[in-house]
Amino acid sequence: MIKLLIGLLIIACIAPLFIKGPDGEPIMTVDDWAINLPEPVEAFFADLMSGRTPATPTVPRQPESEPLQVYKWQDEDGQWHFSNTPPDMDIAEEVEIADVNLMEAYEPSEPATEATPTTSAPASLPGGMPGAAQMPEMMDTVNSYQETMEQRNQALEEITGGNN
Repeated sequence: MIKLLIGLLIIACIAPLFIKGPDGEPIMTVDDWAINLPEPVEAFFADLMSGRTPATPTVPRQPESEPLQVYKWQDEDGQWHFSNTPPDMDIAEEVEIADVNLMEAYEPSEPATEATPTTSAPASLPGGMPGAAQMPEMMDTVNSYQETMEQRNQALEEITGGNN
């Protein structure tokens, strides 16, 4: 039985190479199975397959940039902070960092000064939490699941004779 399934699987994989499409060409060619990788990745895998260790990196590096000025300081809780903008405190130490990926500091937007009244509740709350409008539908779904589970438990008890 397993030999038959394996044979059918092989035939299913090879058949598109011989079945002709509307244009008279085969539906699939061997080239369709090839994975197109970027050139640096192909070179890296070629080096791996040949057993060679590349003398130079195959993945292009970012050009070296000028050292950046970074400020570090420790707060009263002992937590270290790093920033590319000097803090308001005099306790920060200047540090030069070169050849490192840096991310600009997050600056939150200013909160709205006037609260605008909303007439309806949002469909969902921030973070993916469901809103009040979705609660009846969710309760129906939960009740449906509960009924299904009770039916399955009852069927299981009938099959096993009530012995769990």
